[in-house]
Amino acid sequence: MDQQEEGYDKKEIEVQVCDPIVKKDGLKNYVVYTLKGFDRDGNFEVVRRFNEFDCFRITLQIRWPGCYIPPLPIKKSVGNMDQKFIDERMHYLNLFMNKMTTIDHLWYSDECKLFTRGNGDIEKQLTNLQKPTSGDIIYKYETIFKDFSGKEINDQILSKINNFALFLRRIQPQLEVFQQQVKQLIQSRVQCQENMNLLLDYLMPEYEKNCLTEYVVNPENKLVFVQHKAELYQQYRAANEKSALDNFALSIKIETRDIDAILEAISCKEKYEQIKQSYLTKLCNLSNEKKDIENGKTTLKSLFNSNKEEIIQKTQQQIDNVQKEIEQLTNLCDIITVIIGYYILPRYKQEKEKNYYSLLKQMAQQQVQKAQAERNYWLDLDKNQMFLEVLN
Repeated sequence: MDQQEEGYDKKEIEVQVCDPIVKKDGLKNYVVYTLKGFDRDGNFEVVRRFNEFDCFRITLQIRWPGCYIPPLPIKKSVGNMDQKFIDERMHYLNLFMNKMTTIDHLWYSDECKLFTRGNGDIEKQLTNLQKPTSGDIIYKYETIFKDFSGKEINDQILSKINNFALFLRRIQPQLEVFQQQVKQLIQSRVQCQENMNLLLDYLMPEYEKNCLTEYVVNPENKLVFVQHKAELYQQYRAANEKSALDNFALSIKIETRDIDAILEAISCKEKYEQIKQSYLTKLCNLSNEKKDIENGKTTLKSLFNSNKEEIIQKTQQQIDNVQKEIEQLTNLCDIITVIIGYYILPRYKQEKEKNYYSLLKQMAQQQVQKAQAERNYWLDLDKNQMFLEVLN
């Protein structure tokens, strides 16, 4: 399934969201992004607004119910023209599109082809796409996920889905707390580093120039911060500009949005099960109503139509239609259960495991580089000739 489902090596699909441009529409400003890349159908390059990205994702949710749809950043109505926010949003839009390239059935869908290659009013065209019936979805999923045909739906797989949903809903508020705590740590780190920069860039050099020169002989040769190696200092500064905490904060933010996307897929399954239950209730009511009519009891229908056989025939037709809906909903719920339990959740867990260890490795490398740069800088100061002459 992996080979067929992914279809193409990641390198054979490339996509980039870039070149944000602020435009005006009357009194309002908005940002457009260039969306470009290539896949097996050739090159593409279009301009898209964030609202169009959002409409695209909503369309995928409607036409691919129960499937994982990569998340988008949360909308922001105030401060969305700040360059920092624009750059951050572009980063998340790139994450969204690059995740799309790893899900073959979504990337080569009609919706994605329209979004990446269409012209004109894209939001209108996406909105006008026909909402699929249960039968349409069943046929599509049976074709695309045919390798999962025959997978058993048992208490174990149902428990796996339900328990994981409970876990995700429980962990969400904890991640939000983590996110706030890391944000505070980053602010503290930035403040601490700014203070250290102030010490090394200004306070120590100024002390040497204004105070130390009065205490030493030949001060021009004994000012440490004038003579220290600029290259090592720049390496030290560069190593402290970025922190492992920044990547950790970004990872938590991405994971929070990813949890929302997984829960959306599971909630869709739950929604169809609720619809199915409502049809089962309707079937029960219709069956009881038919029995009452057959037994000669007065019903709402019989009050307006005295032809008993006609009423029974129409009621039976309603029963047949409801049974058909129940059969389709049962089939659809089963297919979505299989997709979530045997495809989406294992893939999601595997991705989170891989991302976690990748993040730790990256954090470790950053910390090592930072420690090495700091060590080299302070070792260079420690070897200063003035220390040797005065202290010995």
